[in-house]
Amino acid sequence: MLARQLVGFIRYAWSGSDSEFTREVAEQDLSFSQLKTLLLVAEHAGTLSVKDVAERLGISLPTASRAVDSLVRRGLVERAEDPVDRRVKQVRTSRKGDRLMERLVAARIRSFEGLLEGFTATERRKLGDALDEILARPEIARLCPQDRRK
Repeated sequence: MLARQLVGFIRYAWSGSDSEFTREVAEQDLSFSQLKTLLLVAEHAGTLSVKDVAERLGISLPTASRAVDSLVRRGLVERAEDPVDRRVKQVRTSRKGDRLMERLVAARIRSFEGLLEGFTATERRKLGDALDEILARPEIARLCPQDRRK
């Protein structure tokens, strides 16, 4: 029951006007694999190997390599040889990729702010309290420490 409720809420949240986010992704002509790859690399402090990208996204190594190649061509990620093992390619976001991610996150936040404007103060407080508890879970907190309310 709770899982269905969560899916319903996510569907509702994503069905709202998110045209700014969608427009930004469309302007970059990013595929879903490329967007997921960029999000993963941007969230990871430092560099990731292409193999790590494939494993973390649950995609094949060739699919990850194609996504990384496209992002490199667009200047959104940088690729370099691993200093210890030259066969391994490390990737990280470029300045251009970081700026794009900042715009995407800001657009998504504005979208959710618009959604939350329709909530009552009590609904916003209850949702915030629930999210505080969930975001405190170690496996989640390590992924989004900056998202915690103060």
